[in-house]
Amino acid sequence: MSASPTGAPTPRAAGNIYDLGYQGYDGPRLGRAAVTRSLLGMTLRAAYGIGRGGRAKIAPFTLAVLAVLPALLAVGIAALASQAGAGDEFADASPIRHDTYVGLTSTLVMLFCAAQAPELFGRDQRYGVLPLFFSRVLTRTDYALARVGGLFLAVFAMSLLPQVVLTIGGILAAADPVTGISEELVHIPRYLLVTGLAAGLLTGVGAVIAAWTPRRAYATAAIIAVFIVPTVIVAIIATRAMGDLARILLLLSPGDLIDGLNAAVFDTLPESPAVLAADFPGWVYIAATVIGIVAMVAVVWRRYQRIDA
Repeated sequence: MSASPTGAPTPRAAGNIYDLGYQGYDGPRLGRAAVTRSLLGMTLRAAYGIGRGGRAKIAPFTLAVLAVLPALLAVGIAALASQAGAGDEFADASPIRHDTYVGLTSTLVMLFCAAQAPELFGRDQRYGVLPLFFSRVLTRTDYALARVGGLFLAVFAMSLLPQVVLTIGGILAAADPVTGISEELVHIPRYLLVTGLAAGLLTGVGAVIAAWTPRRAYATAAIIAVFIVPTVIVAIIATRAMGDLARILLLLSPGDLIDGLNAAVFDTLPESPAVLAADFPGWVYIAATVIGIVAMVAVVWRRYQRIDA
């Protein structure tokens, strides 16, 4: 304390002390289920680039728009044909139907998996943030299932939306709404089954490769190769002689497996000559798809049980 010119002491300026330390949390603790659901939602949003920069949204939304575009065109043309009195003839002749749509857009869905799976599964490994996830209540099993589930929901939504558009368009284009609903109700369980199993199969392939290959470029190339190469090999072997080797490889080819699955569920002829020549019963494709999905989810689960984090 200093003295003033008059000799009286001059008081110093008063100061305040603030406690900026951590405080306890008294709110509800939601536990593992809430954390898993949060990671599932975050994975679904990240698959479409939501919450990230604009460049991250280009590929997923472009592929999604391209996947739904044929359905929009078919609905528009069907509406015009219905006004002209040729709605039934157009519906019979149109190549864009519920039973053909999986074949029309399967390549786009495969590209979606190849583009987004490495981002969802490899990013945490590349940047070393897995220990942050596993240091909390979230277990390795929760993490694996949430990541696979988020990618599955993204692929399923992309595949299902065009089918829903076709359903709504078919109802609106019908002369009688009741008749339109009754005609579309027959297709709904079928395309839900095909879309769900096909999305699960493609998700499994993308998840397995991306989980074991953190480098994004390598993972993307490997996923595309797994989608394309087996189909080409089966086609080459089938042109020479459809032996037991080709029949076994056909069940390991995602594209051919989905073609056979679609034909089995909708009770139509497959588009692939190899699938047609194999002449498997329909239940074989359904069983092979289910077994493949379960096996690939198990491989992803095993990967995160053994990964160093």
